[in-house]
Amino acid sequence: MPSSRIMIVEDERQTVDTLRDLFEQYGYETEVALNKNVALNILQERKMDVIIISEMVQDVPGQDILCDIRKINKILPVIMICEQKSKRIESSLVKAGANIILAKPLDPINALRIIDNLLELKYATASAKQRKHKTSTIKKK
Repeated sequence: MPSSRIMIVEDERQTVDTLRDLFEQYGYETEVALNKNVALNILQERKMDVIIISEMVQDVPGQDILCDIRKINKILPVIMICEQKSKRIESSLVKAGANIILAKPLDPINALRIIDNLLELKYATASAKQRKHKTSTIKKK
């Protein structure tokens, strides 16, 4: 399996450095976007496997960034990072298209496990769709 690509949309230097170092240590490629426009440009130019978005990035709500990302890619796994978890915040982020919501301070090992699980699910789903497509093509012949 090729190296998976993770985009980190965050403007807090310590969080960016921690996540980038962790993911690259485990073989993932990372892209960092310090603002919404850079994030959208990266997503349009490169294939990403997972996106991590902070609750606020340079005075732009992460939920706004998420909504714009969903206009480009509806199925890309997205993890939102929040200062605090609440049912109201979680509900609005899930409605906007977030797959996972994590609270700060991040537990790096938990974040890594979640990324691994999301990617495993993504690749398993893609593989199942390919098998289904091949099977239906064979049956048509």
